[in-house]
Amino acid sequence: MYLLRDFHKGGSVVKDLNRTFIVLIPKVKNVKSIKDLKPISLVNSLYKILASRLRKVLSLVIGESQMAFVKNRQIDDSFVNTYEIIHKWKNESEGGLVVKVDFEKAYD
Repeated sequence: MYLLRDFHKGGSVVKDLNRTFIVLIPKVKNVKSIKDLKPISLVNSLYKILASRLRKVLSLVIGESQMAFVKNRQIDDSFVNTYEIIHKWKNESEGGLVVKVDFEKAYD
């Protein structure tokens, strides 16, 4: 409950909630390269609880058209869907509009 209280007081999330430790676990006995290591993220238990709770309701908020960053969906599917729609428009003489938006700056 302290998380919610502190959030409402200061409007920020507790710093420890975002803290993650990455541990490198060897895949083989004699590690010679970074490829021989497997990274494991150790996250805060409160973070895990919030993530499992949010997972149950996110499907109600995230639309069917959202392809990236959603489990069992891939952004590549959007390319295939777009191609199929354009192909249908061309074959059936339907009108349509395609808009390409560059979100590059969103990930800086």
